[in-house]
Amino acid sequence: MINLKEELNSFKLWLIRLGYAESTIKGYVRLLADFFKYLNSRKATQKEIENFIKDLHQTKASRQYIQGHINVINRYSAFLELTKKQKLVTGKIIVEKEIRTEKVIFSQAGIQLLFSSIEENTPQGLFDKAMLSIYYGCGLRSKEGIHLEPKALDFNKGLLYVKPSKNYQSRYVPMSQKVITDLKEYQDFAREVINPNSNYLLVGKTSSQVNGQFLNSRLKVLMNKANITKKASLHSLRHSIATHLLQQGMELEYIGDFLGHKRLDSTQIYTHILEEWKNTENG
Repeated sequence: MINLKEELNSFKLWLIRLGYAESTIKGYVRLLADFFKYLNSRKATQKEIENFIKDLHQTKASRQYIQGHINVINRYSAFLELTKKQKLVTGKIIVEKEIRTEKVIFSQAGIQLLFSSIEENTPQGLFDKAMLSIYYGCGLRSKEGIHLEPKALDFNKGLLYVKPSKNYQSRYVPMSQKVITDLKEYQDFAREVINPNSNYLLVGKTSSQVNGQFLNSRLKVLMNKANITKKASLHSLRHSIATHLLQQGMELEYIGDFLGHKRLDSTQIYTHILEEWKNTENG
């Protein structure tokens, strides 16, 4: 019988060595603890994993929550194989139904409502414009925007440089004139007021670098002002620009380059999203 506390700690240390973010590690450890609690001293097997996932379905847990457990079990299996020469997952994890992350999309009118809800000529308003321009106008991932530095902006060439990370390649993202204007005004008139001593572009009053929770809270404020009731997140802005570019006729290859996708099939999902979304567009 394994010592639960020691096993979770060993798994945590392994994730730290691999360079996972602190928030990701906490989430993975918590989800793995859920699985151990389900086992209740039973031996972990492929069948037990499948039963665990089926039980989660029966509790009507969200697809994202179930997929999170699948992801962490696969990670734990890799940990066991590399450190103890054991293999937990011996085949594809079978679930009762396909798990697909639902992508929430803003209409172009909805995006305009978000911009219209921003306070004019205030540091907070300029911050909010910059946030929307980074995540909608440039289609950045959450962490790409959080780690963005002022020196990554080339206003003369109209390009934004995204540095490589553990999972993604570097790329140059074109900035429209509106994006250039929004980011330049924020940098010149708001960032220096909010927190001038940071190395990062998006800053908070009490922190040199914002986090995803803060950015999502700002998006929620704008959505409330605009009377938009979607269950959207920061990533919805990225999904929205991809869908709008496809709607305007841009080829998938160019959209993939814009988003920083390594494979075309990652971009092709937006053809299906567009078909589903264009008939229900409502903000």
